[in-house]
Amino acid sequence: MVRLRFRRRWMGPKHGVARGTAVYGSASADDPDVLATLMSRCELLRVWSLEHGFQLDDDPESLALVDGHLDAWNADASHHGNVDLVNEVGAYLGSVIVAHVAGSTWAVWPNGHPVVRLLTGRDLDVIELVGQRTRHLGSNLASVFASARGVEE
Repeated sequence: MVRLRFRRRWMGPKHGVARGTAVYGSASADDPDVLATLMSRCELLRVWSLEHGFQLDDDPESLALVDGHLDAWNADASHHGNVDLVNEVGAYLGSVIVAHVAGSTWAVWPNGHPVVRLLTGRDLDVIELVGQRTRHLGSNLASVFASARGVEE
């Protein structure tokens, strides 16, 4: 019985099954530059944004544009269960943070789940943060970015 309780405590977001997105591969998959390139693609989100009249330029100001259209994408039935929405926007948010917040990098938890590691050592699970935002339980994207920079909005 003790063994099961220990295992339950040990399992968690870092060690359980990766949610939404997982990064697996060779040893180079842990390289922050390789991860930055991989995670910055966000191809579905970029195509969708062009179809809706704006282009993503990986600039912090673009987060407000994405956030403003997030509810429309969330309501679009063609996004099966919104998993692609959460993954794409989470990857984009993370890419903007990595590009504009000094010392931040992509990291991979032991279960393969990508997160943004800030200079302070804190891990931001950007995919979960976007998931909370789409369920109207979390902060907007600009607030998450400001928090990563250490600025309160």
